[in-house]
Amino acid sequence: MTLARQWAMLRCIPRHPHRVTVGELRERLRDRGFHVTARTIERDLHGLSDVFPLMADERSKPFGWSWTPGAAFEFAPGFSPPQAVSLLLARTHLQPLLPSSMHSELVPLYAMAESALEDSGWRDWHLRMAVVPTTQQLMPPKIEANTLAILHGALGRRRCLEGYYRAKGARTSKPVLIHPLGLLVRGAVRYLVCTLFDYGDIRQLAVHRLTDLREVGAPYREPDGFCLQTYASRSATRYESRGPVQLVARFQPDAAEHLFETPLSKDQTTRALPDGRIEVSAVVEWDQPLRWWLLAFGSRVEVIEPAELRADLSRELCAAAAAYAHGPGTVPAGAPATTAIEAAELA
Repeated sequence: MTLARQWAMLRCIPRHPHRVTVGELRERLRDRGFHVTARTIERDLHGLSDVFPLMADERSKPFGWSWTPGAAFEFAPGFSPPQAVSLLLARTHLQPLLPSSMHSELVPLYAMAESALEDSGWRDWHLRMAVVPTTQQLMPPKIEANTLAILHGALGRRRCLEGYYRAKGARTSKPVLIHPLGLLVRGAVRYLVCTLFDYGDIRQLAVHRLTDLREVGAPYREPDGFCLQTYASRSATRYESRGPVQLVARFQPDAAEHLFETPLSKDQTTRALPDGRIEVSAVVEWDQPLRWWLLAFGSRVEVIEPAELRADLSRELCAAAAAYAHGPGTVPAGAPATTAIEAAELA
């Protein structure tokens, strides 16, 4: 047990100039199942520093420990090229999803990965790959300091949270007892998937509206059979879903071109019409994302079925045309009370 604890501790210590205190090490070891006192950790650190290139920054308390700048980590196995490339890609694309404490622990491993690829043609592969959004990028909202760290800790330890939450449109925040189930990233906004108090219905709370968050000792309760991945794929992406529907829409040829390569569904069919347009038929989920997607094409698509969706889009486009016809700064009668962007944020 002592060897396993000390091995885990060595992996928790970052390379200089990053540092970790005894208190932080104790928390990280606790997350790994090792419950020890600060005195035991201090004793281990002093003993390990006689064998491994560890250094203590004693300029201020609490002291911070780190690997020396030139530490080679000979005790750790090296990376193969696929492992090194995967780690560097993770640093580039997954950093927003990693708890900050985990990211800091990976810093020395990133250096090892770069070293493993130094003389390889794969050394800059992570710079040769790019992911670009297909929608308008929004700036992420400001999140209260330490909120994410508290959320990550509570999720990892399966503990309840207390704090205050301000619902959309409300001016004041209300106290909440949260049973956290997972984090969901939708565009620039992060949501906490959870249940509240003693209720069993699953909620999504916008993380940036949580304040004064703190972990409490009580373990959280998870609904029977709950799986975050299943929830995310079936529920979290569907806003105001009305279920599957047979969509029939007629696109201008250039607007339909991408649907030949990236179809709407496996049962999609297409046919060319005498007027040159392409009629697309597919079973899709009738929800707000479908509505926004169709509206984005403007006059380059005409929805034929279902009739109710056609009428809804017709009203929306007529209201938009009226808004432009009346000139800037005026709101024509009958204009929608909320925009698609306002409707997009549910919590």
